[in-house]
Amino acid sequence: MTSEKLFHRTAVVVYNPTKIRAAVLERFVELYADPRREICWVPTTKEDTALAGFATALTKDVDVVLVAGGDGTVRRIAHVLADTGIKMGIIPVGTGNLLARNLGLPLDPESAIRRAFTGEEHAVDLCEATVTRRDGSQETYGFTVMAGVGLDAQMVERTREELKRRIGPLAYIGGIARSLGGGNSVEATVTVDDHPSNRRRLHTMIFGNCGDLVNKIPLFPDALPDDGEIDVVAMSPRGLIGWLLIGLRIVFNTLRALLGGGWQGIPAPQMDYFKGHTISVSFAAPEVFEVDGDTIGSIEAATIRVIPQALVLMR
Repeated sequence: MTSEKLFHRTAVVVYNPTKIRAAVLERFVELYADPRREICWVPTTKEDTALAGFATALTKDVDVVLVAGGDGTVRRIAHVLADTGIKMGIIPVGTGNLLARNLGLPLDPESAIRRAFTGEEHAVDLCEATVTRRDGSQETYGFTVMAGVGLDAQMVERTREELKRRIGPLAYIGGIARSLGGGNSVEATVTVDDHPSNRRRLHTMIFGNCGDLVNKIPLFPDALPDDGEIDVVAMSPRGLIGWLLIGLRIVFNTLRALLGGGWQGIPAPQMDYFKGHTISVSFAAPEVFEVDGDTIGSIEAATIRVIPQALVLMR
């Protein structure tokens, strides 16, 4: 493909105007995009998070999409781009920015935009969660980092958006505190790939495509975003001592990561780790479910599958 033909391609910039001003993006896009490129601007809206406008903009001439928003915007656009070969650049301007942090992407807009136009391509996995609701209806959601039930979802549901805008990830502390009670009240039947199903009672179950929580704290120390597997942890603490042991396990995981791996830390039977390509789970009662920091309401069952190396990111 000649240089002349390449730069008649279109770059789409999807941005959340409540997170970043268009003028900031325009300045850096003008600086780092070849002037022969056409730039299509798509602001998100509260109603459709830009999906309608984005679908209209996604023509055969588009070869790269820049996404300036939080984890919710990133996961929605990533799901549309899965297996298309269209490259994606992330300009992280949300609260958690978990995918960008897990991949070591730049967090400032100028560096992120420069990387989107001049960086190297890297294919990563995308996960899909097909959920079943009480009325039998089904919906499929893409996610790039983590999804879950129990503490994970309740924390998100009980954290106020206004507080997240004011103090960032610290806003989740209150949500965590309000979600720790209740014991192991989630009754789940879990099937991993073609293995026999097993029933368990737990407090929290998290499905991970990436390993780190905020501030590089590893929940899944061995997870890789391009390994073609879903990492799962089922937490079943027994009272305060159980939560303390889980906390210690995460601390040791963090130390292990800082030391370069190779150290398993202390055992914690309250945390059961396993992996698979397709994980099916059904619940005895409806449970709140979250994907990449967005709650999607109560569900009765979910099937989570990985689409290996479906997303081409600019790094």
